Amino acid sequence: MALSQRLRTSARLPTVLVIVSNIPSIRSLSLATAASCLLACSAEEPPARSSASGGAAAQSAGSGGAAGGAGAPAATAGGAGVPGLASGGVTGSAGSATAASGSAGTFGSAGLGAGAVSGGGGASGGVSAGGAGASQGGASATSGLGGAGAIGGFPPDIHTRDHCVDGYEPDPSDATMVDGPAEFVKNNQVDLTVQPAVLAWMEAHKWEPAHFEWHSIRRCNGGGSMSKINVCSHTEMIPTDQECKSDGDGLQFLAMHRHMIQSLKQLWPNHQEQFTGFEHFPQSANDVPEQWRADWKSFSSTELANAKIADEIEQHLDMFPTEGAFGRWLQCLAPTYSGLHGALHFAWVRTQNDTHGLGNQFTNIDNYMFWKLHGWIDNVWEKYRVAKGLKPDDMALTDALRAQCYEMDKLASLIDPSLTEDPDNSTLPEESGVFHTQVRPMFESSVNKCSGCHGPQGPEAGMVLGGHVSSADIVTNLVNHPTATGGQFIRVVPGDPEHSWLYLKAAALAANAGCVETATAQCKTGQMPPSDSVRPTTAELQALYDWIQSGAPAPTSP
Repeated sequence: MALSQRLRTSARLPTVLVIVSNIPSIRSLSLATAASCLLACSAEEPPARSSASGGAAAQSAGSGGAAGGAGAPAATAGGAGVPGLASGGVTGSAGSATAASGSAGTFGSAGLGAGAVSGGGGASGGVSAGGAGASQGGASATSGLGGAGAIGGFPPDIHTRDHCVDGYEPDPSDATMVDGPAEFVKNNQVDLTVQPAVLAWMEAHKWEPAHFEWHSIRRCNGGGSMSKINVCSHTEMIPTDQECKSDGDGLQFLAMHRHMIQSLKQLWPNHQEQFTGFEHFPQSANDVPEQWRADWKSFSSTELANAKIADEIEQHLDMFPTEGAFGRWLQCLAPTYSGLHGALHFAWVRTQNDTHGLGNQFTNIDNYMFWKLHGWIDNVWEKYRVAKGLKPDDMALTDALRAQCYEMDKLASLIDPSLTEDPDNSTLPEESGVFHTQVRPMFESSVNKCSGCHGPQGPEAGMVLGGHVSSADIVTNLVNHPTATGGQFIRVVPGDPEHSWLYLKAAALAANAGCVETATAQCKTGQMPPSDSVRPTTAELQALYDWIQSGAPAPTSP
């Protein structure tokens, strides 16, 4: 059906979009916008390079961080800097990006280069109390692969942007987009979408189908996948944690939607209201947009009781030992779970207008109410984290968010192969030392194939073991770094291989190591590589053991 658009002014909202029949569709009208978005992204967000040295280097932190002007200190205006972004919508001045801590937080300050960075003439970055974004000045910004500092060795002009690490630059439409929802009218029923520029961006980046496939691949083992691309045939991508079958899935559910919310807030920092959730679970018609008030229906007494638990989660921490347990409870419908996610999704469904409807699994992220409800879920998750004393810059969270970002990118590239970035052909530094010459080959061998799942793009458990990445960055990502799947263990504890999760997994000792699940890490104790027919050799394991025992020294440059 042909659809059209026209703008009108509302007494409540500055401008809303009305889409009625018999004129070109919202998506057709926005193709030029989508093309400009793609050009902007390809120009500003090439594949990631993780470190720089010499010249002007700068500290990088948080998904809200952004580049400041050349050579300007982080706390002062530095020319053409782009302000950073925290979830609360606080921006810095040109050349600075000191973000306030917000309810949802901005993550990654420690994991994206919290250590000092060497190199003359660069700007230093300040990090806010909430662990949010830091500004970047100088000719280049650097970021490790989840460790605590940047590693030297690259010229300052080859740093490229990885949106899963550095976040997105604001979209050009941020300067002109209006606030509030757009009205989508079909069969005389009004539904609400996000603004057309957001729809165009999500269509260009295949977010709608990628979001659907994200859920589909978590239904593969139960036979309930409705994938449009036969995603279950990509067996290497199927998560162990299937939908509602484990607390691990609950954490991935929370992290994936937070990744999406943060990305959209980075793209449209002046219009964060589009992606900000309900302040509390809706109790009356006054809690929802005007267009839905006439159709308000109360939630059930059970749903309201569960919603009260979520809104007052600080008083119910004993019910949920981990974030994943809380996420699973919020997402899933079963006797022991709340069903709140589904209840919210189907509270605002139009029976004769499902093009962008909350009940339409293929396009529901277009819906304005999608972000209200998932923003609320994100808010109560953050309440849980704060009450548990979890920090916004904890590396387990940073790894979880990056993993979801990379997975969404992989799914989008399966849907549209043209979105696949060109391979990184930049020159890696010359390196030497025990790790580089004796340990790393074990991970990249054609037998063990560790780097196939633990490469720099979408690494399993956020742990990089090989690929087009320096050995120095790999070590930074391992030493004294908490695990995502090893409970209380650290990936590599210098001088103590028996308590280093990397060695325990490789040596098939993890199952009897006494792993205890924590609020930020599961216990997945199976051997790696995950095959009885493929095992590291005795010599390879001894080299790994000896390197850790000797203090896990970083590689050196000749």
